[in-house]
Amino acid sequence: MLGRWWPALTAALAAALTVSGGTDDGGPAFLLFTLPVMYLAVAVLDRPRASWPVVGAVGALYFLLEAAGAVAWPLVLGLGAVLVAVGLVRGPLRRPGVFALQIPALAVFGGAGLLALAVSPEAAVAVVAVGLLAHAAWDAVHWWTRKVISRSVAEWCMVYDTGVGAAVLVLLLLRSL
Repeated sequence: MLGRWWPALTAALAAALTVSGGTDDGGPAFLLFTLPVMYLAVAVLDRPRASWPVVGAVGALYFLLEAAGAVAWPLVLGLGAVLVAVGLVRGPLRRPGVFALQIPALAVFGGAGLLALAVSPEAAVAVVAVGLLAHAAWDAVHWWTRKVISRSVAEWCMVYDTGVGAAVLVLLLLRSL
């Protein structure tokens, strides 16, 4: 069972740990910046097998920048812009379907991340939760089409994003009652 379900099981555990850490800091807003950049990087490489190393590298880059005291989101979004340019020149992002949709996905999810930074902390939590649920749908597209990223990354992200997004929305709803 673990061999087939490891992405979903580890994602569910990670989501539970994320939610148990609290939601008053705007949630994991960094995901709204890093997730589309990870997907862009794998699309530009045109190597789904590179999905997990790219996830690790982009995540590590974000956390290292934060640890160094740098504001990471502009640099990560800048990396996304560079990846868009490279992907358009090299060609992968000119392909129809989910490859071409990586560019608007960066705009949508990056825009949601910027919105989360601009609104009150309470509203930021809601923006991040809705953004994660929207990203879970985007993960489902990748999982279903088996394009761009590996199926295990798509499954992991889909479960994690759904778990965190839904749990945070439920907690916000309960808080407002």
